[in-house]
Amino acid sequence: MNSPPDYPDGLTRAVIDALVAEVDALARPVHRVPPLFADRDAALRRERRHAHRALARVTRAVLVAAEGEEAA
Repeated sequence: MNSPPDYPDGLTRAVIDALVAEVDALARPVHRVPPLFADRDAALRRERRHAHRALARVTRAVLVAAEGEEAA
């Protein structure tokens, strides 16, 4: 394959267009997944997780403070 000096790899605009057209003909549409927190149930689960984690942090802090008072 003799390529012009401007295209050392042989990928001219016509070749690239042909490759894109071939891939476009073979490709199937992709079903998009909705964003993770788009629906109400997912957002509610997220809020509950955050509340549970915050409660766990408070509980740990209280336990550490109670252990400190017992030692004193």
